[in-house]
Amino acid sequence: MPQPPRRPRRSDLQLDLGLTLGPSMLTPPAWSALPTATQQTLTRLLTHLLIAHADSAPQPDIRAGGADER
Repeated sequence: MPQPPRRPRRSDLQLDLGLTLGPSMLTPPAWSALPTATQQTLTRLLTHLLIAHADSAPQPDIRAGGADER
């Protein structure tokens, strides 16, 4: 039995990040305008990201002259 034709996928307005139409005129909200729970979540996520990145970055070898010797 043949499948019915699919309807084209519609872009949900809430998920439209403006990435398809060139430069966007959207501006992010001010930090103080975000709810406290959102600020806490973003802070936690960014902290985890920075720690993960710092843990994976190669450390300079001080004995090999990798440090700034001013």
